[in-house]
Amino acid sequence: MKRMNTIFDDMISIETLRKAFIKMKKKNKKKHRRRVAQFEKNLEENLQKLHKKLANGTWKMHEYKHMFRMECGKMREIYYSANFSDLIVQCAIGITLGVKLNHCLIEDTYAGIPGKSLHKAMKRIFRKVKSFGNKPIYCYKIDFKQFYASINHDILKNMLKRKIKDKRALALLFNIIDNCPIPVGLPIGNLISPILANFFLNPVDRLAKNMGLCYYRYNDDIVAFCDSKDKLHEFQNQLHVLADEMQLTIKKNEQIFPIERFGIDIMGFIIQRNRVLVRRRIERHIRKNARKFKLHPTAHRARALSSQWGWFSRIKSGKAFWFKNIGCTMKNFSKLQRSLNILCPTPILQTA
Repeated sequence: MKRMNTIFDDMISIETLRKAFIKMKKKNKKKHRRRVAQFEKNLEENLQKLHKKLANGTWKMHEYKHMFRMECGKMREIYYSANFSDLIVQCAIGITLGVKLNHCLIEDTYAGIPGKSLHKAMKRIFRKVKSFGNKPIYCYKIDFKQFYASINHDILKNMLKRKIKDKRALALLFNIIDNCPIPVGLPIGNLISPILANFFLNPVDRLAKNMGLCYYRYNDDIVAFCDSKDKLHEFQNQLHVLADEMQLTIKKNEQIFPIERFGIDIMGFIIQRNRVLVRRRIERHIRKNARKFKLHPTAHRARALSSQWGWFSRIKSGKAFWFKNIGCTMKNFSKLQRSLNILCPTPILQTA
């Protein structure tokens, strides 16, 4: 395994920090508007100060903020740093070291990686399923219990040591890991948490690929399938041993089943032999929003529906489902949305 060396200077260079600032400025234009303006006022001076702190090893993450957010029926605990310079440092790590760590991953990992969208993963899985023809297909579906909150810091550090040779780069990463507000796990709100989480599960990915399975992962949601049930049981046994070594807990709802029974349910899609469907819970949610929009059309509800169009834009029955529930094509709906935005534009949030 090739190790990374002399990457620290590239991570903290003024050019990298400037690129990170531009990227975070676009991404957080409304959320951190005042902080962005304050940092940009003396941009070169602030970048130089940040560079010196990183070079001297005196930079540390600021105090984290805490919030709860409901996502997909789950209450998630999110820790994040509101300091804009912390975002710049993490972004700089992501566009240098993060890109190299992503290159170490297998091709079929789809989470927080540029150029690897949900639709690309869905199409790749569907093509693989169709390549089996009439052969039997058995699927093994698992995920880990509270994955981000279960990542052991010591195990993660040892994995990073085996991959990264540059001691100063390791010290910067360990600084962020050690300053986490939780003793075990990675904060969901950190920019580099998805990069480290993907790297942490790389041994699981390698195990599946070495066994010759059709294996796909999105965050901690994993599906593996092949034409042999015994092979999947063997992978299941080895995965449980590996999960114990990594101090991860596999949820009890893991199961091995023929694809005709449930289809492959991953990333909000249900992939069957000859078609792809959207998960029923998402369909019910969109039907509910469509009924509300028809009763009282507003710009806010139009934006909510428009953001959900992505679920149906790439599947065969998607346009028919949209027309049936919304009553018009997406092209006409976009015109309606623009007219509603003119009548009731989006308010700009004032942030401290």
